[in-house]
Amino acid sequence: MNPKDYCSLLFDDETFSRSRLYFWIIGFIIEVHPCIEDNITQWNLYQRARIQPLLDDLNSKDQAEVTKVERSIAKSITKYDKEGNEIKQDLENLKKRFDEISESVRALRDGLFNASALMESRSATRLGQNVQLLTYVSIFYLPLGFCAALWAVPNIDQFNTRKAFIIATCLVSLVTLTVVFNMGNISDALGLTYFHWRKKTLQAMENDPNTKWQGRRGRFDEFPPNIERRVASEWWIAHYQAYQLGRKVKDGLKTFKGRFTGREANSDSIPASGTGNV
Repeated sequence: MNPKDYCSLLFDDETFSRSRLYFWIIGFIIEVHPCIEDNITQWNLYQRARIQPLLDDLNSKDQAEVTKVERSIAKSITKYDKEGNEIKQDLENLKKRFDEISESVRALRDGLFNASALMESRSATRLGQNVQLLTYVSIFYLPLGFCAALWAVPNIDQFNTRKAFIIATCLVSLVTLTVVFNMGNISDALGLTYFHWRKKTLQAMENDPNTKWQGRRGRFDEFPPNIERRVASEWWIAHYQAYQLGRKVKDGLKTFKGRFTGREANSDSIPASGTGNV
């Protein structure tokens, strides 16, 4: 076996031909396996219920009492029983062979999936490292770009202008590098804050009387995604916050309008009551 050709089985082409072939083989064996077991079981039941009692009955008789026809029947039954056992043994061997093929195909399929996942992981890691490098280069060049932009300031040769330029350059560089070196901590802190706020918002969406928002809340917990692969967007959380704010403003306006209308009604009723007393 050529190692190079054998190791090529770990990689699939763009049409996923090997994946589809492994899937078909495993599915075929799963479908055929119960049929083989059923044939073996049916033969064992038929042998115990029909053939073996008849042979035992013929063998229990005295040979002098056995007729020529009975001997011929016993000989035929023995022959057919032997042939049936041979076919049964062939089915058992076929079943065993199918099991071995199934194990081999599953091993090839697992190797194919693991190799594909490893390659994709390496590609993603390499891409992430390149993006990280470009990001750091861009961030490190940000202070220089800021300095170059400020260098075009008029009167840069004057002391006051130069002093302000130096202070601004140092501050911008210090803040930029501080953010870069603490990006992980800042990201974790912002992530904790966001996910705490997200959790409260999702709980409010779940308890919202509007069934539309309750349905959207359920999409955040779907796994795996639905057939259309429509993943719930995080923008729905901000949308719901705006919706809640608008609803509170609307309720506040209604309350204010009700109080204002009640005050007008009270102010109109006071003069009327005073005129009646006079």
